[in-house]
Amino acid sequence: ERDIATGKTDAEALQQRVKQEEVNLHNLRARIATLKATLAAGELQLKQAQEALESFSERDKQVAAQLNEVRGQREKLAKQLEARINAFNGLKQEVEYLKANKHPIWTSPEFRRAYERYQQLAQQYYTGATLILELWDKVISTLGKESQILIETTKELKNYAEVGWKEELLKRERPVSWLETMSKTGQTLTELPARFFTYLADPQLSKKVTVSLQERWAQLLGLLALFLILAWIARRLRLLLIPRLRQWQTDAEELGLKVIFKAGEIISRHLFGLGFIAWLALVIWAMGWWQREVAKILFLGFSVWVGLIIGLQLIQAVFAGKEKGGVLPLEETTAHFYRRHLKLLLLYLLVLEFFGLNLLQFLGVETTIYANIEALVQVGFMVWVLWLLRPQYLESLQTELPGPTWTKVGVFFLTIRALVLLVLVAIVLTSLLGFHNLSTYIAKGASLTGLAVVLFWVTWEGARAILDYVLHLQKERVPVKTWREEEPLRKYILTIVKVAVTILVAGAFLLILKLWDVDLGFLFWISKGLTWGPKLGPFSLNLLNLGLAVLTLYLGRWFSRLLRALLELRFFPQTDWDESIRYTISNTCHYTILAITILMALGFLGVSFADLAIVAAGLGVGIGFGLQNIVNNFISGLILLFERPIKVGDMLVIDGQWGAVKEIRVRSTIFQTYDRYVLIIPNSELISTKVLNWTYYGQGINRLTLKIGVSYGSDVHQVTKLLGEVCRANPRVLDDPPPLIYFEAYGDSSLNFNIWAYVNSPFDRIPATHELNSAIFEAFHEHGIEIPFPQRDLYIKSWPAPPSPRPLASESEDESGTPPKQSP
Repeated sequence: ERDIATGKTDAEALQQRVKQEEVNLHNLRARIATLKATLAAGELQLKQAQEALESFSERDKQVAAQLNEVRGQREKLAKQLEARINAFNGLKQEVEYLKANKHPIWTSPEFRRAYERYQQLAQQYYTGATLILELWDKVISTLGKESQILIETTKELKNYAEVGWKEELLKRERPVSWLETMSKTGQTLTELPARFFTYLADPQLSKKVTVSLQERWAQLLGLLALFLILAWIARRLRLLLIPRLRQWQTDAEELGLKVIFKAGEIISRHLFGLGFIAWLALVIWAMGWWQREVAKILFLGFSVWVGLIIGLQLIQAVFAGKEKGGVLPLEETTAHFYRRHLKLLLLYLLVLEFFGLNLLQFLGVETTIYANIEALVQVGFMVWVLWLLRPQYLESLQTELPGPTWTKVGVFFLTIRALVLLVLVAIVLTSLLGFHNLSTYIAKGASLTGLAVVLFWVTWEGARAILDYVLHLQKERVPVKTWREEEPLRKYILTIVKVAVTILVAGAFLLILKLWDVDLGFLFWISKGLTWGPKLGPFSLNLLNLGLAVLTLYLGRWFSRLLRALLELRFFPQTDWDESIRYTISNTCHYTILAITILMALGFLGVSFADLAIVAAGLGVGIGFGLQNIVNNFISGLILLFERPIKVGDMLVIDGQWGAVKEIRVRSTIFQTYDRYVLIIPNSELISTKVLNWTYYGQGINRLTLKIGVSYGSDVHQVTKLLGEVCRANPRVLDDPPPLIYFEAYGDSSLNFNIWAYVNSPFDRIPATHELNSAIFEAFHEHGIEIPFPQRDLYIKSWPAPPSPRPLASESEDESGTPPKQSP
């Protein structure tokens, strides 16, 4: 019953929507018929075609979004209806079964009434849902027709705009007297206030605003609360930023930095106004007023007002003159000239060009009159710029302007002056020859291009100056060693700046082309050529995908190195984490970024997760046959990184060699001994074998054991006292816990003592051993305590007889040298 009641309400709303969509379709057909009639008569101007093209393109996007939404709602209702029908059929079968078997439940009057009521409701629900589906189908059909008409009309207008804009520019019109043009333009301008107040007095406008406020009063209350929060934040930021910006301005030596910090100070003073503009934009968007022209004009008016206040104050501060403390040390004559004319030029740009021309469009001024006014405004802007480039004042300003040295050469501004003069001559000549459209085109394109180039140049110079200032301050405040260590990080920052400049230059170039109404269709052909290529299974081998894959791998590796540099030089020094935790975090981020980068590169090549699953299955087979060792070392490396039984910087003893862990890689660990040679140990061996780790719990207190023997005639109490004094006198030995001296045993040649001394870290063991042994030797020598060496007593039971002496040669040999014969 609840769904049926809701369905009736939805059906009524849908019927109204069907009527509204039919009205929209009828109005669209009428508008397109009028447009085509104008086109057929040859009276359709290029600007009207471009405006219609933009309007129809925007409407086509809205219709496409509505179609997707409506189809989704219809599909949802159809699934719900199907589920209800299936449920009712299932219940009907069960009831028929009860009825056929004469079940006692069927004989119950309450059950039969309930079932009949359910049948009636089901029939009503089915009828209502079917009606709603039919209404949805009508809405979809109407929107589909509207979309098709919009697509066809947009295509025709696009073709007309692409072909006709050149003809329109070169179209020569009959000469029109300037007096007639100015008279007609002045008459139109005098009628504008009446049009504006007539629009504001429209009762439909106030009614729509009232209805919108009633429907969205909760959002309005939230926006008012947000306004109070923004006001409080703006006040706090103003109090925080202004003193710092003033101090930075005092410390800065370069004029460009002084201008930037002064601009920041002025902007900080008007944070409330800027916050109000942002809040007003949010209100217009949240209340659904963004499509209304009056809301746009209101927002543009407040923006122009705040921008005008900030700009006038900045010009006054920069060009106040040397005597009045201006940022630029100019003479009063030059400063007064530029201060006055730049203020007027700012007023001219913001009020006339940005606000006035938009107001003319809003009030529906005739296209020809609007084009004439726009051309006059653009020409006036260039004439004013030409006036500001007068050599009489420019030479004084040129030497004080911040920026590169090549901009201070006289040829630079002379070239700009010549270009502006050339553009003005082209505008005047084309207008006198009757090419009014070409004249307007040149005026608009040249002025907007000049503004875009100036804004880009100012932004780039400001960013460069701030970056140099920050790096210069850091160089003065940090030690030379730290400055040299941070050299890679500065290179990364400069690389980012260069990439950002490249993107900005490309964007500025495209913007300039757009300002000159140049067709950007070549981008489509370029992208089409880049996306052409063969396909090998899931892989799309074209230049764009290959380039994106390679660029992704390079940027991933580059970003990983940048992140590790930021962690090592900026984040880790502010924490008390030990080296091992830092190494684990750094390597984890590195491997995570590389993994994501590889997945993204494979995605650009057309490899999906399903394909990766197949590859993973193949790798599993490979691991089972011959990659066990590699995978074992890889998993062992992950265990070492996260479980951390061995950490980077730990002091280990491996195969009798003392050393420290330098790196834990994916496959192996780098172990450097104190003899300065390196052992590359597979990670699996460190996991499966015993390892002596002196710094597992950190480089804390460590016990040093020394053994020493004295002769049997020594005084045990004196020896104990001397050893304790020597240990306590050593600065490396801790007082808590205190050193301990024990008479350990009676040795073969000495009385053996055991010394337990505690030092701060394992790295103090060898120096402390040397110092304690030396001090003990000197103390024992001073007090006459003997350190015995091993002694043995040798008892000889028998001594063998000495051998008989050998006879001399003269006696035992005759003259012939033959030995004498002996009797047996």
